[in-house]
Formats: sequence, C-alpha cells, structure tokens
Amino acid sequence: MSKDLLFSKKDIYFTIFRYFIFFLQALRGFVLAYFLGPFFLGIYGYIMLYQQYLSYSNLGIEYSVNSEVSVLDSNKIIEKQKLVNSAFTWTFYMSILLMLISAVIFLFRLELFPFENSYEYIFIIMLLTIFSHFQKIFINIFRIEKKLKPIIISEFITASSLLLIIFLFDGIHLINAVLYGWTLIVFLILIYFRYIYKLSISYNTTRIKLLFKIGFPLLIYAFSYYLMGLMTRTLIGVYYPLEVMGYFSIAVSITTATMLGLNTITWLIFPSLIKKMENLSSNTEQLTNYIIIVSNKIILVVLIIMTICILLLPVLFQILPDYKPVLFTLIILLINQLIFNAGYVFVTLCIERKMHLEIALISIISVLISTGFSLFFSELGYSYIWLAVCNVFGSFIFFNLLLLFVAKKIELDFYRIKKIFNWDIQLIIIASVIAALNEFYFIILLSFLIIGILKHNVVVNIYHQIVQAFEISKNKT
Repeated sequence: MSKDLLFSKKDIYFTIFRYFIFFLQALRGFVLAYFLGPFFLGIYGYIMLYQQYLSYSNLGIEYSVNSEVSVLDSNKIIEKQKLVNSAFTWTFYMSILLMLISAVIFLFRLELFPFENSYEYIFIIMLLTIFSHFQKIFINIFRIEKKLKPIIISEFITASSLLLIIFLFDGIHLINAVLYGWTLIVFLILIYFRYIYKLSISYNTTRIKLLFKIGFPLLIYAFSYYLMGLMTRTLIGVYYPLEVMGYFSIAVSITTATMLGLNTITWLIFPSLIKKMENLSSNTEQLTNYIIIVSNKIILVVLIIMTICILLLPVLFQILPDYKPVLFTLIILLINQLIFNAGYVFVTLCIERKMHLEIALISIISVLISTGFSLFFSELGYSYIWLAVCNVFGSFIFFNLLLLFVAKKIELDFYRIKKIFNWDIQLIIIASVIAALNEFYFIILLSFLIIGILKHNVVVNIYHQIVQAFEISKNKT
C-alpha cells in the first residue's frame, strides 16, 4: 500500500519547511515593494526580467540531468558521474560565453532598461545567472538522492539574508544591495554544496550531446510556458509606464510565492512519477487510473491554495495600498496556475516517453497565440489586465492540445482522462476570469467553491494520503 503514496512524511515536512521559507520570501517581496514603491520596483522588475530570460541560457542541461539521472539504477554510479560531470563542463563553457557577452554590452554601453547607465548592471546580472546555473545542477542531484537538508538550508540562508538587507538601504541603493548580496550568497552556497557533494567533479564532455538532446526540448517547453509571463512583462515594459511594471512585478512575485508549496510537491515527486509511469507503461488501464488519481489531487491542492490566497488578498492590499490596482490582475494570474498545473502529469508522461519535441511544439503554438493576442491588446491601449487574460487563453490551448495528443499517441481513453478537467470545469474557470475583469470578487470565490464540490471525493483521498504517510512513518519507528 505504501508504494502508492504520492508523497511521504519526509516530503510533507520538507514542504512545511519550504512554506516557512515561502513566508520569508513573501515578506521580503512585500517589504521590498513597500520601501521601493512602484517606480523603483519597476526598475527592479526590469532587472529580474533580464535575469529570468538568462536563466534559460544553459539550454536545458539542468532539466536533462533531472530526467536522465532520476531513471538510472542506483548501481550505475559511473554513468551518473559522466552525466553530472558533463553538465558541469557544459555550464563552465556557457559561463565563459555569458561573460564575453557582458563585456560587449558594457563596452558599447547598451542600455538594458529606461534608467541612467543601466548597462552597468550587466556583469552582476550575468554573475548571478552563472552561479544559479551551477546551483541548479547541485540541487537536482540532491533532490534525486533525497538529500533535502542542504536544499532547505541554502534556501533559508538566501531568504533570511536578503530580507535583512532590505532594512539597511533605500531607493536605487537598495536594488544594488539586493543584487550584490544575492550574488554573494549564491556563491557561498555553491561552496557549501561542493563540500556536501563528496564525489569528484572533473572535465567530461562524453554526455553533453545526450544532455543537450534531452534538455533542449524540455527547455523549449519550460521556456515556452514561462515565456507567456515573460512576454507579458516585456510588452508591459514597451507599451506601459514604469509604474505598471512595478504593479505587475509584485503580482508575479505573489503568484510565484503562493504556488511554492505545490511546486515543492511536484518538484519532489517528479522522479518517482517518471519511475511509476515507466513501470505502468505496459498496462494502459492502470496507467490511466494513476494519471487520473494524481491529476485530481494536484488540481484540488492548487484550488485550495488559490482560494486561501485570494481570501487574504484584501488584507494584503490594506498593508500595501499603492499596489491595490493590481488585485484582479493577480487573481487572473492565480487562476492561470490552475489550468497550467492540470496538465502536469501529462507533461511528465510525455517526458517519460521521450516525447520532448512534441510537448515543445504544443508549447510554442500556445505561446504564439497568447503573444499575438497580447500584442493586439497592447497596441490598442487596453488595460494590462487583458494581457493576463491572454495568458489564461494560452494555457487553455496548451492543456487541451496536450490532452488530445497524449490520448491519441499513447492510446489512452480520451473521455476518461478528459473528466479530470472537463468542459464544465473549464467553463466555470472562464466565468471566474470574466468576474475578475468586472471586479466581482465574491463570484470568483463562488466559482472556486463549485469546482471544489465537483472534486469533493478527492478531498477525502488526500486526507487519507496524509494520514497514511504519517502512520507508515510511525510504524517504522
């Protein structure tokens, strides 16, 4: 029975600790917004936008390390080392390339955003990016090996240290302090990770081609999804005032912080999901049942998180009244998370079946349509809330195309898996988006309640899941 558990007691504790770190990160975001104000937060948002674009500059190597090492047998130590060392070698080469690009931008004084001498930020942005690339490889290794303690320690140090920095500076000096402090902290964490990682790290290029072959399509998929949000912020930077970038930046920060708990769970269960689906690959009926069970649990968890967050938002904007105009845009961004996470298990299944290019193509189609509509609304001078609506539209396209593809390619029962997120639920979500556009706060909450009622059986299953995890752990002790 225990083998069917979606998450263990250890995973639950890890999630609880991460939520404490989420509290620190959220507090940091709110305090930063309070001290900077919309204008300077807009500048900070531009810098973070560049950093997020550059976070994909390792061309998906960290994704391929995750997917390839997680399916290796524990006795294949040599192969694991080849994969890990090839990842570090590739990242080293990319680091050199990024620093050369930085030098060109600095020498030619290419302005990054509408602020005096913005090109001077390029080196610190690149250094933070490079250190983060190495950090992600270590974190993926520790996750696969179930060494969660170093991950939690590193995240706690980062969150708490950056929170303390905020109280020491203001204005543009605060932005500089956060950037340089963050970069130094990640560098020190890399030293700590190297100490924890006992195996040798050596130059190796033998698995770079394989990592790139697997990782690049995964990068396209991941980048394509996040590209919806990144393109929205890019269009806001082009068509809207700097203050709007500040508004949208805090909306994105709150959305990211809110979903941290779920992202922790999906991040933890990804290797075991791939293993489980691989084991069930010869039995379509069992595989379908497993997909339905896990997907329903994820959808309900997202719904609960979203509802709690939306209930707390009026209190939050009493503390941060300057950012109140972004309330319903933020709600739409949260609704978008429900649609996106509904397809998580199907994406994992595609990764297990090595169908990386197919999900990448579906992602690109969704992004192109979403970006086209976003550009249309921006050109016509519509409110920036419509750009968030375009993200929701793109996520709907992605989910339904993905469902059709999986059902046809893997020969699953389309009508059974469609019930996970059927047209009734999708129409209710559309109604909640329309309610947000018209600022009908309580109708949004009513929509979520109706979805919860439709999924009420899953609530009991999740409760038993958690109880069972603790009972198994108690019996072992």
